[in-house]
Amino acid sequence: MNDLFTDDGEFIYEPLDQYQKVYKDTQHQNATDYIDDLINKSGVNIEDNRETNRQIKKKQIESDNFAKLISKQNGLRGFYIFLIVLSIAAMAYGLFSMITNGVADVLNVVIMVIGLALMITFIVLIVKIVNPKIRNLKLEKGKIDEKISSLKRDAYAQLKPLNELFSFGMNTEIFQKTIPLINLDTLFDSRRLDYLVGKFGLSDQDSNYRSALFVQSGEISGNPFYICRDLVHYMGTKTYTGSITISWTTTSYVNGRMVTNHHTQTLTAQVTKPFPYYYESPYLVYGNEAAPDLSFDRNDSNAENMSEKQIEKEVKREIKKLEKKSERSTMKGQDYTTMANSEFEVLFGAHNRDNEVQFRLLFTPLAQKQLLALIKDKTIGFGDDFDFKKRKMINLVYPEHLKNIVLKPHPSFFQGYDIDAIKENFVAYNDSYFKHIYFAFAPVLSIPLYQHHKPHEYIYKDYYPSYASFYEHEQVANQMNRAEFIHPLSKTRNILKTSIVSSGDYCDHLKVTAYGFRTEERVEYINVYGRDGRYHAVPVYWTEYLPVEQDTYVDINVPKTDEATSPAEAFKAMFEKLQNGEYDPKEMYRVGVLLAVINKKLQ
Repeated sequence: MNDLFTDDGEFIYEPLDQYQKVYKDTQHQNATDYIDDLINKSGVNIEDNRETNRQIKKKQIESDNFAKLISKQNGLRGFYIFLIVLSIAAMAYGLFSMITNGVADVLNVVIMVIGLALMITFIVLIVKIVNPKIRNLKLEKGKIDEKISSLKRDAYAQLKPLNELFSFGMNTEIFQKTIPLINLDTLFDSRRLDYLVGKFGLSDQDSNYRSALFVQSGEISGNPFYICRDLVHYMGTKTYTGSITISWTTTSYVNGRMVTNHHTQTLTAQVTKPFPYYYESPYLVYGNEAAPDLSFDRNDSNAENMSEKQIEKEVKREIKKLEKKSERSTMKGQDYTTMANSEFEVLFGAHNRDNEVQFRLLFTPLAQKQLLALIKDKTIGFGDDFDFKKRKMINLVYPEHLKNIVLKPHPSFFQGYDIDAIKENFVAYNDSYFKHIYFAFAPVLSIPLYQHHKPHEYIYKDYYPSYASFYEHEQVANQMNRAEFIHPLSKTRNILKTSIVSSGDYCDHLKVTAYGFRTEERVEYINVYGRDGRYHAVPVYWTEYLPVEQDTYVDINVPKTDEATSPAEAFKAMFEKLQNGEYDPKEMYRVGVLLAVINKKLQ
């Protein structure tokens, strides 16, 4: 343990190893303890609920058995119907033979009689035996299903006190207990954003082409960060195809006779038109003053999918190219020089780095070792699934694995009627959440200098135009009822952007603008030359996307907190105040510690 931490246990120097040996189990235990505490606090009777769920499972087995019997009877009825069709076909054959031959021979008569008898028999079997069985089975199954529904209602009622205790932020609370080093904010406020922009040089991310679906801010040893998942829009193109079939005739002579030949050809045409695309992009933004003049880009190497021999081969091939690049750089008076650790040089990349001294200061042998462990890992974390970009004091990490988890689950995500299933789901989610967030930080945690370097003092502004940052505003808007925002003619996803109307009395008054596209069906005729020697107009149908936007006004209420008030207490006080005022609780949207409502007076 001593080689992983400083004397006070504050820093993480071997993130991959430490996750496996310490944090994975610690997080699991913390999540288990948390849900156990909630269960104890709720006062629910665990054994009563387990007995109710045993009855549910028993009845579910009975229901499933009835479903199998119904399925068998449906199959038997289908088989009888098939035999009825065969009987009808046999009678039709017999009748056709007699009509064709003009003689009522014995064989055809026998076929028709047997076919008629079988048809009547199978119809009687279906009507008198199979259909009544199916009705009775469905009736019995319906009674059992109603009993299951009744038992589930009882089970929900038994766990109501527990279900009501689930709230936003439990996952971050457990995460921070496991790793106090990573401090998570309850709110990404304007001060935190100003710190990143004013102190660390974060560029303006407020683009009309992206909107924050999720955001979580915080700090590591005073160094600010935020994790964000954006909905990103860009205008690309789409190719549409149309076709027609043409026909023509030609004549030719075969053995002295003129023959008419018929020909057909399918003509196709294409048009390429603008088309709106959308994708979600999760990323980590981390501010740190270490190596303040260094910038670079690195892309994932896919090393986790390579064997050691494949990696060795890749390194040998690529390092030769990089050594030549280093020689050319020296000749041009530039300072790019390959690292002594060829494996790190190739797999980590960052070959466009612009300050060799600071790059080596940042990526010490220990940092190189830990980053290589992350990149080559196949079993513990997610391997090399991250891009890493440094822009002076701003670090951006793009972990692919963050696309695969709900980062801010609604309390209903954990609610249920089975105490054991609830506990299992709660612990499993929080274990997964911890792993996904931890390995998003792992690339920066692998760099010891980032943890040691504490930022210099920053003078905050006296006034900010809003309590929450625009990232929080967008996150709230995206988690509200989006149908309230989008233009009625919009046929695509919408980018929601916010602007501040006013702010005061712990409320941000916003205008939410939804940007989308309406559609118009178009047709374009393209002349295509056919083998008949003529041009033909081929219609190509395509869709034109025309921008539309709509404004909606939203009030986002922020709880008033102080040292004597917990976030939960502050939220409760805010909710009660708003409930007793002009807001209808049914129209409120809770996102984390914020309460939002559409301001109908300004619509």
